[in-house]
Amino acid sequence: MRSTYRIQQTVRRQRRRSGAVFLEFVVAMPILFFAFLAVFEFSFAMIAVDTSTTAVVQGAREGAFQYDPAVVFDNNVAGTGIGLGTDPSVNDDIADQVALAMDEYLSVINVEIRQNGVDDDTDKPNAYVQIVRGGVMAERGDATLTCNATGAAPAANEIVVTLCYPLTSTSNGIPVPDFLSTAGFSLSTYRFEATSRALLE
Repeated sequence: MRSTYRIQQTVRRQRRRSGAVFLEFVVAMPILFFAFLAVFEFSFAMIAVDTSTTAVVQGAREGAFQYDPAVVFDNNVAGTGIGLGTDPSVNDDIADQVALAMDEYLSVINVEIRQNGVDDDTDKPNAYVQIVRGGVMAERGDATLTCNATGAAPAANEIVVTLCYPLTSTSNGIPVPDFLSTAGFSLSTYRFEATSRALLE
């Protein structure tokens, strides 16, 4: 009889323990789920930051090359409307070449510096680039964004390239998905911004 009583007691304890394990799982699951989302979102953000930083550096290197004196720095006509002078129809000046070099890298994270002479994809977020070379400034991309170049004013023998774009798009979550917005942490107000400078060759 004693052995039957002990078996029954052991079975009851195991049932109570399995209920406690299920309750622990229910409590821990949301925390683990949001931690997983945070790691996933942070990984996307780091890829975007690394790729964009490389794009800015390569854009500055492209603009620092010794170009033929016949090639002008910026031949876009500045206008009064938004985007006029920032969206060339032909890629035929130094500022266009800088934007194209940066586009090669930004395509990895589905961001582009929209220019008419290039394959435009309106589903991709548009970045804004400010290029200062030899004291002359050119702009490409989304002129509604504002970039604040960091560092001292460029010297006459320097090129300074500044890139900025929103970290997440409200329409499709590119380049960084906004998974944690449901938990009260949103990236919708954040943007990437970086400046690189190089000496002219």
